[in-house]
Amino acid sequence: MRFHPTDIALLPPYERLFGPVTQARIIRLCVLYLALFGAGSAFLFLSHQENLRIFGMGLIVPGGGFLAHADICTQNGIGHLLAALAGMAAFGFSLMIWFGTGNILAPPLVWLGLAIGAATMRHGALRESTVDMVFAALALAMGATAVAMATWFALGRRQRRIDNAYLASQTGRLGLIFDAKSSPAHAPEMSLEHLQRLRFALDRALQPLDQFNGFEKIDQFQTAATRYQLNFLAYGVALTQARFTPAFRGYMHEAQIALLDKQAQHQVWSYWKLENLWGNLSADPDPVARENIMYTGFVALQMALFSASTGRRDFSETGRFTLTHPSGQRYAHDAASLVQRLEHEYSTSPYYLIACEPNWVYPLCNTIGASAIMAFDAQHHEQRWAARAQDFRHHLEAEFLDGFGRYIPCKSARTGLALPAVGGVMPLAMPCFFLNVIAPDLARRQWLLLRRQLFDRSGAFRRRAFWPIDTGNYGFSRASAYSATALAAAELGDSAVYSACLDALEKECPSVLRDGVIHRRKASVWAHGVELMARAGARDGFRDVIAAPKPVTGPQLDSLAYPAILVASAHADHKALRAVLYADGVHAIGLSGLQPNAPYLANGIPITANAGGKARFDLTLNGRTSLHVQPQGGG
Repeated sequence: MRFHPTDIALLPPYERLFGPVTQARIIRLCVLYLALFGAGSAFLFLSHQENLRIFGMGLIVPGGGFLAHADICTQNGIGHLLAALAGMAAFGFSLMIWFGTGNILAPPLVWLGLAIGAATMRHGALRESTVDMVFAALALAMGATAVAMATWFALGRRQRRIDNAYLASQTGRLGLIFDAKSSPAHAPEMSLEHLQRLRFALDRALQPLDQFNGFEKIDQFQTAATRYQLNFLAYGVALTQARFTPAFRGYMHEAQIALLDKQAQHQVWSYWKLENLWGNLSADPDPVARENIMYTGFVALQMALFSASTGRRDFSETGRFTLTHPSGQRYAHDAASLVQRLEHEYSTSPYYLIACEPNWVYPLCNTIGASAIMAFDAQHHEQRWAARAQDFRHHLEAEFLDGFGRYIPCKSARTGLALPAVGGVMPLAMPCFFLNVIAPDLARRQWLLLRRQLFDRSGAFRRRAFWPIDTGNYGFSRASAYSATALAAAELGDSAVYSACLDALEKECPSVLRDGVIHRRKASVWAHGVELMARAGARDGFRDVIAAPKPVTGPQLDSLAYPAILVASAHADHKALRAVLYADGVHAIGLSGLQPNAPYLANGIPITANAGGKARFDLTLNGRTSLHVQPQGGG
């Protein structure tokens, strides 16, 4: 495939520290602090009561009130100093809670509580020297912040120029980097090992809806949440279906439906009542009713991939995805209502991106939601996303690139504060997978800049670039990092990185075969789902499923026993079916999608479809067995 220089977007010039929306939020935050600073100063300098003066110091600096009697010479002074440090640490922990759960009440309540707690202590008059030291430290901190920001700005401008020169130099090498074939082989087939990996997802999907055996239960607020395990196992099954078994209904369809119905179980979405309460001060437990793309967008994509890979529209039925609260309250949703909610919130958000945990905006989550809308458009011949694509791209570039041209992981919608790009390669690599649907030129830019970190000067793969903590269960493993990077590499067509990631994954987290299922002991369920997606991947494979889903027509396998029969391949045209099955012994084979009452041959066995276009026959299987179903006479 030939590439043109415009196939890679250059980084926009770094002309100011913050985008316009972020700048407005930060100015508002600064005004809020100045008001707090003014109130604290008024208490400190105008009041004649020591407890009010100390309260004022506590308003100026979190935990600052404990400094009123701090020193390093007396036991009492050292105790106050330690109390101040502990208070500052408590405030820092409240910021972590705010980020981790969306609890926007935690930081101000902790700050106010520390100020009140210090003011209730009675240890004599406040030392004026302490006041001078606190204000001097504040002035020093502000000066250091200004210098750091100016330095960041200068370094960022320089780095963007260097990176743009690098990107321009790579235009002639794109065919060497993205060297995987642009389309999969005719009638691709899974190996037995691949099928055994697929069983990891199928076993979890095909259990009773209210059971979650084999899922990890750690927390429901961050990346180990059950909903993400369901999402990515479902994405893996759907992409596997689309590539390898589009002409197989049966348990592959049942698994996708079950994974969606599990998302509707109250234990999966009950987290939102708390998050909505402490993040938005709203008691509505419906996870779809307000900004919550981590549920609405992710489930919408799950529905879209189900429809794209099966040709079915089950979840387009009005109210098909109804959430039932233990109180009896029902929230009726379906694919169209989820997409409409996403549309509304993209348009009304100042950032043009939707928040996840209340008031925290993640670019990755928003590319998932955008992919869902694009898939819905393709399946229903609509143009919902076309009217929003340019605004989305503009805000993504203006508000969510850091100074060095990397997409930030998340940003507070209310304050404009952003988390730095931590976590190694994975949070930079995984967005490339979804960006390849929305803006392929941005995906290639991000990937080329990231790729430099993956190999040293000798060409050796740098495993240390990958974070040693599994996103899916917080354990010590690079499984999620390798899997997510392999996923993006597969979609972009970078076979070198794809192979290197899977090789490293196998060495560090070896596969274990048990009872016919392959799993990795150190890998999270989430990482298993992402790996399944990667192994189903092909160059532009996800983009094709989203933008141009192939119609499912002709004969299809149906009603096969699981796990007795594993389907490695099933492809059909409007007349004939070719499939590869793994099993031993005589098994009943079900078929659907046949011409009503028409005669067929199945591996030479004459069969006749009933009036509903279905048939059933017995077939002897011996390990890997090919199946060919065609009309009698070949006509």
